[in-house]
Amino acid sequence: MKQVIKYIVFVLLIGLSLYNAVYFESLDDHKRGQNKGIFDAKTLAIDFMASKTETLPAINASEFLVNIADDITVYCKNNGKKLGISDNYNFIIEGNATVATIEDENILLVLNDDKEQHIRIATDFIFGNAIRDASVIADIGDFQNTMDFNSISVELNNIVRETVVPLLKQKVEEDDELYFKGAVEVNTKHPDLQHIKVIPLIIKFKK
Repeated sequence: MKQVIKYIVFVLLIGLSLYNAVYFESLDDHKRGQNKGIFDAKTLAIDFMASKTETLPAINASEFLVNIADDITVYCKNNGKKLGISDNYNFIIEGNATVATIEDENILLVLNDDKEQHIRIATDFIFGNAIRDASVIADIGDFQNTMDFNSISVELNNIVRETVVPLLKQKVEEDDELYFKGAVEVNTKHPDLQHIKVIPLIIKFKK
């Protein structure tokens, strides 16, 4: 009888020790633990587009076109943003303009400051790093891998492609007057100043 009691006590002690050794957590807590420390480029991009673009410093588009045509190398080095040793310089520009032509992949604008100056708003092929690098939303030195850093550009371009551009294309008509702010990329080795395209961040119609 004593042996039976000892056996029962032994089994209970083993069971209790095993119970205390097991850690139970909810599925939500487990997922949060797994995701802790994972960079969320989409959230960063959404926050930027929702709350940072209005106050983002920008160069007047007319002044930008005049100065960059005068001496592209000096102007880009003094005013542009670039990553590493790249020849691509990025800018945030803004202006008031009138819609001249609605093209398949762009909207051609005449700048109100100077009717001789034209610039295009891109409505297709939204890609590249112009928004990320021109806005200095992030520093590559803060990232352990380039995949996270590059994902910022992907998410920013997705928002422009899926929200800004569709609203613009739905509403825009020739002769509309509007305000725009956006990102521009210029390559100093192979410049094409006649076809500069603005990736739109903000479009406001004046009607």
